[in-house]
Amino acid sequence: MNEETILDQALNGELPDDLLKSMLSDDTRRAEFAVQVRTDAALRALLEPAQSTDALTHAILASVKTASEAKISERILATTRPRKSWASRPVRWLGMELPRWATAAAVLAIGGVIGGATWPGFVRQYELAAVIEARTGKPFTLSTGLPAKAKMAAVLTVAQPVQTVAHSVNEQALPTAKPSAPQLHFDDLMAQAKVSSSPPMGQPIDTTPAPLPTPAAAAPPPAQTTAVVAAPTPPPPMLLTTYARPTEGERIDFEKHVLPILERACFDCHSAKLKKPKGGIRFDDLATIRTKSRTDNLLFPHKPTKSSLYISIAKPMGDSDIMPPAKEGKPLPADEIALIEKWIEQGADFGDWTSARAKQVPINTTSEVVDAANALATAQRIDELVGKGLREHNQAPNGLTDDATFLRRISLDLVGRIPTSDEAQHFLKAKEPDKRSRLVNDLLASNGHVSHMFNYWCDLLRAKDALADDVEGQPYLTWIKRSVRDNVPYDQWAREMLSPSGFGWKAPAAGYYLRDGDNRQTNIEVTATLFLGTQIACAQCHDHPYDKWTRKDYHTFLAWTSGIQASSADASVGSVSGGMIKEAAGRYDRLAMGVKNYDRQAKYRKLSDAVETLQRAAGDGGLVNGAGMPAILPADYQYDDGTPGEALAPAVLFGTQPIATTNQSTADAFAAWVTSPSNPRFSLTLANRLWAKLFGLPFAGPVDQVQDIADCDNPDLAQYLVNVVRESKYDVRQVLRILCLTQAYQCAASAPPSSGDEAYHFPGPIVRRLSAEQVWDSMMALAVKELDQNLDFEVAGTETLEAVTQATKTSDVTTAARKIIAAQEREMKADARRTRKFGDMAVEFAGGTLERASELPQPTPNGHFLRMFGQGNRDFINDSWRQATVPQALLMLNSDFFDYVARSGSPLNEATKRSSGVSDIVRSVFLAVLTREPSKAEIAACLDTLGETRNPKALARTLLTTAEFAFQK
Repeated sequence: MNEETILDQALNGELPDDLLKSMLSDDTRRAEFAVQVRTDAALRALLEPAQSTDALTHAILASVKTASEAKISERILATTRPRKSWASRPVRWLGMELPRWATAAAVLAIGGVIGGATWPGFVRQYELAAVIEARTGKPFTLSTGLPAKAKMAAVLTVAQPVQTVAHSVNEQALPTAKPSAPQLHFDDLMAQAKVSSSPPMGQPIDTTPAPLPTPAAAAPPPAQTTAVVAAPTPPPPMLLTTYARPTEGERIDFEKHVLPILERACFDCHSAKLKKPKGGIRFDDLATIRTKSRTDNLLFPHKPTKSSLYISIAKPMGDSDIMPPAKEGKPLPADEIALIEKWIEQGADFGDWTSARAKQVPINTTSEVVDAANALATAQRIDELVGKGLREHNQAPNGLTDDATFLRRISLDLVGRIPTSDEAQHFLKAKEPDKRSRLVNDLLASNGHVSHMFNYWCDLLRAKDALADDVEGQPYLTWIKRSVRDNVPYDQWAREMLSPSGFGWKAPAAGYYLRDGDNRQTNIEVTATLFLGTQIACAQCHDHPYDKWTRKDYHTFLAWTSGIQASSADASVGSVSGGMIKEAAGRYDRLAMGVKNYDRQAKYRKLSDAVETLQRAAGDGGLVNGAGMPAILPADYQYDDGTPGEALAPAVLFGTQPIATTNQSTADAFAAWVTSPSNPRFSLTLANRLWAKLFGLPFAGPVDQVQDIADCDNPDLAQYLVNVVRESKYDVRQVLRILCLTQAYQCAASAPPSSGDEAYHFPGPIVRRLSAEQVWDSMMALAVKELDQNLDFEVAGTETLEAVTQATKTSDVTTAARKIIAAQEREMKADARRTRKFGDMAVEFAGGTLERASELPQPTPNGHFLRMFGQGNRDFINDSWRQATVPQALLMLNSDFFDYVARSGSPLNEATKRSSGVSDIVRSVFLAVLTREPSKAEIAACLDTLGETRNPKALARTLLTTAEFAFQK
C-alpha cells in the first residue's frame, strides 16, 4: 500500500488499527495526515453554500466519517473545551483511536475559515490555491476570495474577530508537512478553535498574508476588504457529500451512489456539455458508455483493474494521467474510488438508468394523432419536428437539391440503381409541380423496388440458397420476394416468421428458424436484434457486460421458442408418404452400390440426394410449432439467483408478460407480444432502420442497439415516427413514401459527422458510398435493356417444387428429381462455357447471366464482383460492408465487363447513337452514368481525350471509376 493510500484511508477512517498505530508513531506520516485533515476540512467548509452555524458540523462530517451529527457535535464541543492533559488522551472517532491533535486540527481549519481569521495565511502557507482551482475548475485569487463559479452570494462579507484564549494544557508540537513551515502548538490550535463559527455579516475579509499563530505571537489585527463573487449560473454542488453512501451490505445503486460522483467530477469534460467530449467519452449517456466499453474497456464488469475508468481514477497522486486531472478537478478521494471499484466488481449494473437527461425530457408527441394515409401532411409534420431539433442546436436545414441530384438519390434508395438515360430525360424535362411525389409513387410500384428491397431484407434475415443442414432455401427466398412484391404488412410478416409450422410451400416462413437449424440460441439473438433493436448475445454465457440483461434473462427469453422443433425427415410429399419417399431414395442408393461404372454411380447418388431434397423442400416436414418447455438453466450457471438445471417459465425482456391462450402455442404468444402495437420497440426499431436506409444515419442510436425514445437526440421526432409506423398499419412502402416526401430527405446532403459520438441533427441526408448491390445493379442498367421489366421474382426451380407438392405417386417425385438434376447439369455446362470464353472474368461474374443482384445466387460465391464490393456472406445480420479496397479499383480498371456496357444494343450505346457529335456523346455518357450534365471544362477535357471517336466505352469506364459514381449524395 503506497503512502497516499494509507493517508487517504486514515482520513476516511478505513485504515486497519495496526497500520493506523504504525502511521501515528511516525512523525512524518502523522504530520502529513494533520495537513490533509486541515486542508480537506478547510476546502469543504469554504465550498459550503450556506454560511450558517451548521457549517462547522457539515464540514467536519464531510472530512471525517461518524455515526451522527449529534455525536460529532458533542465531540467538537468536548475537544474545544479546556481540559487538563487533553492532548495526551486519545479520543474514539470512527471506531479507532485518534490523537486529539487531529481533531483539533480539523476544528482549527474550519473555525478559521468560517471566522475568517487566518484564511489568507492558511492558503499561502499550505499552497491551497491550486487545490481550490482544481476543486472548482476556476482561477482563484485571495483578492476575490472565492472562485466565480462557487455557489455563494454575489457579495460576501464576513467578520473575522480574533481572540486569544489561554488554556492550561500540556504543550505538544504538531509537525508540519514541510520542514520550512513553523511548528504549531496545541495552545494556539485551541485558541483559534474558539473563534465564532457564525460571525455577523457585513464585515470585510482580511486579505493580508497573516501567518498561523505561534506560541510567541497572536494573530495580527485584520485588514478590511470586500470580496465580490459572480454567480451567473449555479453549478452542481461541489461538496463531496452530494452522493449517498451505501449502508453496510447494501448493493451499490448507480443512480444513487455512483452517478453523483461522476456528475461532479467528470461531466465538465465528459458529457454533452461539450460538443466533442474529451477522448470521445461521455458519462451522461449509457449508449456511449457501452460503446466505449466495447472498444476501449471503459468499464469491464466484475474486473475493475481491467476497466480504464477505475485505472484512471486510482492512479497515484501526482501521476500525469490521473483522472480528473489535477488542473481540471480534484482527484477523487479514496472512499469514492473504493465505491466505484466495488460497483464495477458487482457488475457495473446501471439498473434502469439510460441517460442524465432521459427523466427530465418531456415528449410532446406521444398522443399525437397521425393520418398516415395522408403522406404529404405527415411528411410536413416530420419536417416541423426536424426543424425544431435543428433550431435547438442553432442549425438550419440544407437547401433543397436540384432535380438531377434528387432523381439519382431516390432511384438508388428505392430501386437500388441509377436511373437510365430515358428515365433521366423524362423526369428532368417534366414541368409538373408534383413531379417528385409522382416519381416516388412510380418507383415504389416498380419491379425494381421489389428487387432492391429483396436484397435489403436478405441482408437482415441472413437468407441464403442453402439453409442449415442442407435444407433448400428456395421456398424461403421466394416467400421473401413475394412478401415484398405484395407489400405484406411488416407485423404480419414478422408473425409468420416467428410462429410457423411446417415448411416448403405450405409454410415457407419457417425458413427463418430453419436458417439456424437446431441452433435456437443464435435464432433468439437475431430475433431480439432484428425486431426489438436489442443485443442479448453476451448474456448467453454470463450477465451482459454492457447492458442490464442477465444470464437468467437470456434463458427465460429463449424459452419462448422452445416449442419450435424440427419435424421428422420422413415427411410426406403431396399424397406420397414419407416412408415411400425414403424407399425411393434407398433404392437409388442400392443401385449406386451395385454398379461399377463411375458415371452411373454418380447419377444414382444424385437421384437419391435429389429425392431427399424434394422431401425437405416440398414436403410437410420442417418445423412443429408446439407447446413450449420451461427454460433450463445450464449446468455451468454461476450466479446466486438460480441453480444449474432449474426450470424457469418463459419471460419477456420488458413490457407486459404475454400469456398463451388455449388455442395458442408459446411461440404464437411470443410473436403476438413482439409485434403488438403496444410494444414501442417493435415500431421504433423498424422506423429507425428505414430512416437510416434513406438518410444514411439512424435517429435512435445504432439500428441493432436502439435507444429509448427519451434518450434520442430529438425525442419528439422519434415518438412521432413510432406513431407513423404504427398508424400506417406497418405498411413499409407507405412509410418509405412519407419519408421520401419530406423536405428533410430532399435537402442537399451533408458530410457524415467527423466522430461517431457526435450527434447529427439531419439538415439533410449524409453522403455515403453505394452498396455492392447498388454498384452492380447500376452497371447492369447501363448494359441490359429493360432490366427491371424482365424480373419475375421466382427463384430458379420453384415451378418444379410447387408442382411436386401435388404428387400422387412416387414416380411424380422421382420425375421431378430427374428434372432438377438435368437443370443442374445444364447450369454446370454453361459455367464451363463462360470459363472458357471469359477466363478470369467468369469468376468475377460467376453464377449467372447479366441480371440484377436479386436474381443471382444468394449470396454470390467468393470472387464474384458483388463479394469483392462488399456483399456479406449472410452469417450475421447485415454483414455487408462498403469500404474501398485495392482489388475493387483493379477490377474496375481492368475488367472486360466494360465491353458489355458499350456493346451494340446496350442502353448506353443506344443513348449515344442519338447523339449528333462528340460533344453530345459526352453529354449522353455523363447523363447515363452520373445523372447530370457535364460542365464546359469537363466537355473540353473529354474532347481532348476522345478526339473524333464516337466510342463511349473509354469515357464510361473513366466515369464509373470516379468517386462521384461510387457515392450517393
